Amino acid sequence: MSAWHPVANAHASEWTLRQGEQGQPYAVVRRFVFGDPNHPEVWFRAVTWAPTSDGRELIGWCRTLEAAASAGWDHRCAYESWRHHMASKRTDAATMSRLRPPAAELVRFYRAALRRPSAGPPLQPH
Repeated sequence: MSAWHPVANAHASEWTLRQGEQGQPYAVVRRFVFGDPNHPEVWFRAVTWAPTSDGRELIGWCRTLEAAASAGWDHRCAYESWRHHMASKRTDAATMSRLRPPAAELVRFYRAALRRPSAGPPLQPH
């Protein structure tokens, strides 16, 4: 008789994303299965990290775990960039909290900025 273990039926359904082993969490990805059990539709939802669901904000829905993890990472980068920009203008924490764009919008604008062509060819030395 072959050995069987319950882990053979286990499927991961939630991932906490963090930079490095001990890093602070920055996003949570959850796997959802919809529709016909014989031909399920699988989606992954990325949200910002908070200790409880109440404090989390939707980043986006993706078709693959890799895309959802990328969305979480892009949100982290976009938020840090936005936060540094606001701090450089000496914006106080209360104002930053009030003005913070929605997570999905931060990712959308961040990705659009990455796709923009550069200002032109590099300068050539004379």
